[in-house]
Amino acid sequence: MTHIEEGFSFLKDSGLNLIAVINCADLPERTTNFMTASGIPVADYRQLLLIGHGGRRMWSKLQVSNVGTTDPVDRYAVSLMQRFFRDYLNDPQVLPLYPDSRYAPPLQQLGESVGWSSPSPLGSGISPEYGVWFAYRAAFLIDADLPPARGTASVSPCDSCEEKPCIDACPVAAVQKEGFDIETCAPHRLSMDSPCADRCLARLACPLHPEHRYTLDQIQYHYRHSLTTLREWYCG
Repeated sequence: MTHIEEGFSFLKDSGLNLIAVINCADLPERTTNFMTASGIPVADYRQLLLIGHGGRRMWSKLQVSNVGTTDPVDRYAVSLMQRFFRDYLNDPQVLPLYPDSRYAPPLQQLGESVGWSSPSPLGSGISPEYGVWFAYRAAFLIDADLPPARGTASVSPCDSCEEKPCIDACPVAAVQKEGFDIETCAPHRLSMDSPCADRCLARLACPLHPEHRYTLDQIQYHYRHSLTTLREWYCG
């Protein structure tokens, strides 16, 4: 095992088990154009490193990590990436894109291009391996020569799901085959005693890979966090 492979194993053992290395020259044209228009200096770096997690391992590792901040998930991911760069890559030049950045990289486009996900009626991606139970945790432009590692775009599992229970489970019909309606979802989540305040009933109804479903405390953490963001956006 090479030193870089040891570093990837360290990340995976820590719960960051989705890793993609993309040569910037090989990024899809629409992604490159979007990033360039957003002020991301993608042409100044050789590679893009995309990091995510699927399933429950990251959360269980986080619980014993003693990351004592108001945003422990991001802190945990960033601290692991800092250690990875320092201990396994000799501190190459990197530009953080996500989290803790003024940039807004197209994470879903990137995830689709490396085969992690495809679109779903929930508005978020769906993974052929983890279903709806995965997330993006970090993205960096990096001036390094890592071995490219990526999958290929896959057919959406939703295409073969005939019943689509996620649509029926949404109490306000914000989840539709044609797409997700945030303007219907948000007011309902913000309403008093909403059953969707700390969880998504439609997401919980997805039948794909339930063995990777987050624990309730993780689900509630993420949805309470997003609820705060919605409240700031809609209520000021």
